[in-house]
Amino acid sequence: MLNFLHLSHQYLHWRRPSGPPAPAPSGTTRTFISTPKGDLELLCAKPVHPARGIPPVFFVHGGMGSAWVWHEYMRYLAAHGVTSYAISMRGHGASWHPSFLRMLYTTTKRDFAGDVVTGIKAVEEWEGRRVVLVGHSSGGGLSQFILNEGDVEVEGLALLGAVPGSGSYVAVLLFLHPPSHVTV
Repeated sequence: MLNFLHLSHQYLHWRRPSGPPAPAPSGTTRTFISTPKGDLELLCAKPVHPARGIPPVFFVHGGMGSAWVWHEYMRYLAAHGVTSYAISMRGHGASWHPSFLRMLYTTTKRDFAGDVVTGIKAVEEWEGRRVVLVGHSSGGGLSQFILNEGDVEVEGLALLGAVPGSGSYVAVLLFLHPPSHVTV
């Protein structure tokens, strides 16, 4: 049996960012949304010539990501007349970072959902309309959770490699023990 543990654990560490954040990616601007716990990073890409009638797109990253993972999509949309935003949830990107233990043991799905909802509501206020919500991986699962809970209403939803809104644990259980009428 191969033992890869020695290859993985040495690279897993957590450090709170220090110093000022790196400049926003080319073609985007950065703002911070104030919350009682800390500031949340929000990147924005606005087109030079906005297309009429197209709602803004709001991106939600997955675990271990940040708003920056959406940079290329945001630049592409801006080049085609669509305004887009991407949020970094707490503990990610240039947003506020709780302590390691707090992030690991006391930060809940509801906490992350609150960060995303705060970002969506800020964008809706600025833009004067609902957004199209795009979530990747756990950000897709979180997007489903937010909509299911009725926290916000959106113009549309796109899920990219998303975890089910119920969480990946349920998906794994269904895969391992499918109902009798389902074949895998």
